[in-house]
Amino acid sequence: MLSNKPVNHFSLSAYQVELLPMAQTHQDLLRNWRNQDEIRRQMLSDEPISEEQQQAWFKKTQLDPKQLHWVIKFRDQFIGATNVKSLENGNTVEQTSLLEPGLYIGERRYQGNIIAFAPTLAMYDFCFDQLGTKRFRAVVKRSNQNALSYNQKLGYAIVEDEELMVLELDVENYRQATAPIKQFLSRTRNAK
Repeated sequence: MLSNKPVNHFSLSAYQVELLPMAQTHQDLLRNWRNQDEIRRQMLSDEPISEEQQQAWFKKTQLDPKQLHWVIKFRDQFIGATNVKSLENGNTVEQTSLLEPGLYIGERRYQGNIIAFAPTLAMYDFCFDQLGTKRFRAVVKRSNQNALSYNQKLGYAIVEDEELMVLELDVENYRQATAPIKQFLSRTRNAK
């Protein structure tokens, strides 16, 4: 159950990763990752981000109870960022039943790697189990075949098939689709 701390101050740890609340100290790293060509091209807004834009965005997110942002840590290294946003008018992340997720892995060696599923699993488990989320909705560019495949492996179904594809996920499909991935990521491994 949730403590008295606001949700945006929660760290999550599961499947070999830690999700740490996004802080001011992470902004240069996040902007550098976000501005990588291969990441930027897949974003709905694909223009490079300036330092000023990054700072304005960070300040806005810190005041917005409709979204939560984490940086992803794996084996003592930051590797990416993840977030959720409420899609229901007026509802905070804690009050909503419909969330939109976001994820990017900034460290190239983990892009397309099984470990890229770990932060999503940790965050979705938290949202479904602790926040009572009923559904996730993802919007993906049709050209982003990696993201489409990734989301379908999580159990998402396509509900709108346009240039921007809309996918939805409920807890039952999520649990069924991710059981083998969770089992694999939960195994004890030696650090390399």
